[in-house]
Amino acid sequence: MGDVARLIRRRIVWVVLAALAAALTAALVTVFGYNRAHEAYFLTFVVEFAQADTPFRYETVVYADNLDAAKESDAAFSAIDTERMATHEDIGIVRAGEETQHPAYTVTVLRRYFADRQQATKFLKAMVSHAVVRAENAYAQTPRLLPSFPHLWGSAHVRRCADMQGTPRESAAHIMYRQNVVSATGGGRSPFLMAAVAFLLTFLAAGGIVCAAEYPREKRVRMLAPPTDGAAE
Repeated sequence: MGDVARLIRRRIVWVVLAALAAALTAALVTVFGYNRAHEAYFLTFVVEFAQADTPFRYETVVYADNLDAAKESDAAFSAIDTERMATHEDIGIVRAGEETQHPAYTVTVLRRYFADRQQATKFLKAMVSHAVVRAENAYAQTPRLLPSFPHLWGSAHVRRCADMQGTPRESAAHIMYRQNVVSATGGGRSPFLMAAVAFLLTFLAAGGIVCAAEYPREKRVRMLAPPTDGAAE
């Protein structure tokens, strides 16, 4: 170990410089590469339907067909890769609140799919709006019986609306968003920790390379060196 320490000490400047370069590279890659690729936008909202018993399957907000419908609603969304977004499950939605409470929903999607925060905000709101309209359409098209005419129960179904084909011109639901624009969340990797790990590993690797390169020459020098008086005796 003494020989190893002595060999590394001879080239300590180069070893430290290599370790510092690796640490800086690791920090930059973490900040501008890994973390940016894993950064996400999220948007929180609640829905109040005009008909309180309207069923709303919130998972449909992030279904592939709803993503495509939102994309087709505005030419500004043409560059958004909704197919990849859905295939790789880079978008999701969660429900907050107890079953007896009015729920809130949070949609989360990776940041890399959007040009900027404004585009992401408009796209996510368009997704929510399309899903809410579809829920209203499905509810309006469901057969309903008039309770005041019990004799109809065995003979016919009566629809709530005579004609509900297509999308309503305007949704009757009230959608409230927690924030005006989407919020961003990081990728969860500390650049300082990654830099420290890279420094340590590179220091050890560079030290090993130095020892492997210098030790044979050090050994030959020792073999060719004249013996000391004690060794001669």
